[in-house]
Amino acid sequence: MKKGRPSSAPKKLKDGYYMTITLKNTRKPIRLMRETMDEVEHAKIKFKNQSFQYIGQVEKDFWIDGPNKGKRTT
Repeated sequence: MKKGRPSSAPKKLKDGYYMTITLKNTRKPIRLMRETMDEVEHAKIKFKNQSFQYIGQVEKDFWIDGPNKGKRTT
């Protein structure tokens, strides 16, 4: 177990495509990351019965598309 002060640096998101899925009987959505758009399309088919929302693509700590386009990830 680590000891000492926790890091004050914000966590960074990996480069890829992000989406949220809200499962039945839960309040908090689950954020998923996929490497390619084909994997996003596959996840959309897999989770078609859940609430699926595409967030956008992240590249070098910036949102490339989606509702947060042009903003930093942190």
